Amino acid sequence: MTNTLTIALLFFVSALCAQQASGPSYLLLSHDPAFLEEVGKLSEPVYAKGRARLVRFTVPYASLPPQIAAYVRPADIGEISYGPAPAPEVKMADPAVLAVTNRVSGARLMGYAETLTNTGKRGAKDLDASAASGNRAAMDYIENAFKELGYQTERHCYKERKKDRECNILGRRKSAVSGAKTIAVVGHMDSVGHNNAGADDNASGAAGVLEMAKVLSSYAADHDLLFIAANGEETGVAGTYALAKKMKASGEMASVAWAINMDMIAWNRNGILDIETNKEFSAFADWVAAQAVIYTKLKPYISMPAWGSDHVPFLEAGVPTYLSIENWEDHNPCYHQACDKMDTLSWTYAADLVKLNLAVVAGKAKLTPLKP
Repeated sequence: MTNTLTIALLFFVSALCAQQASGPSYLLLSHDPAFLEEVGKLSEPVYAKGRARLVRFTVPYASLPPQIAAYVRPADIGEISYGPAPAPEVKMADPAVLAVTNRVSGARLMGYAETLTNTGKRGAKDLDASAASGNRAAMDYIENAFKELGYQTERHCYKERKKDRECNILGRRKSAVSGAKTIAVVGHMDSVGHNNAGADDNASGAAGVLEMAKVLSSYAADHDLLFIAANGEETGVAGTYALAKKMKASGEMASVAWAINMDMIAWNRNGILDIETNKEFSAFADWVAAQAVIYTKLKPYISMPAWGSDHVPFLEAGVPTYLSIENWEDHNPCYHQACDKMDTLSWTYAADLVKLNLAVVAGKAKLTPLKP
């Protein structure tokens, strides 16, 4: 081999090494297909299992486009865990809890989701285009549904758009118990904005919030109930972060005993449910998973750490919170696409997931049936 060829080969190897990733790894805070495509051009994978995607960048972090840098955070592979939940020690169902979960109606759940899906363009950005957007129609529909169920409603508006205001819709009911803690249930109602789409993401989760509100309207509780139809989840979890800021400032956040998030709960082929939280609440997640085994046909997996949905602001405030979501190893192939429609979904699976979340409420709170 000539010296010239050797030098050329060494230069090529050196340049190739310079292109390889090195340095810290980063957790992706979005799995939007277009985002993943762009990230893939600038990184190499470190870990990809469950909901966690860890990468190392092949370019300096400081040179990342802002739209990528905003949706990554440093993370070590030691932070990440994913797998089947441990088997519960006790598998006997409580008849009082079963009485609550048996009230769930898959048909009613589907009806809520269908109405929300068919409102039109439900993206928060669509409030810039029209005062009669699908997002506004979804806000109005959910507010009226809470009122009809007897909840005190609040339109928490946190952002002025060009044609309308971006708001969360809250349904509240105070307990008769003095000094009662709060149970918060959240699911976002906005979508990425395709017309009459976003059935799974996240008309299904918002429908789950309404179904839980419907079932619990028949019970008195020793906790205050706070149902949140969040807005702006698809634009950086904007609505729930704004609400969490308000709740911290007022002191209300300190009264939240725990919170439940439902996001993409209706597409499934394997019966697996992902329960996502942070490490400090892993024991709580194990207990939640046990309720799934006892009261549903779901196979619970536990995923840590949390990212990218409405549970994160509550976790960051120190509130025990989990996300209940379809299995991410085999999630909806129409995620963030116009084909995310009602006819692809399983309302038996979604109903089981709502039953789980009601079993959690019934297992942690005292519920007393109201007289007919």
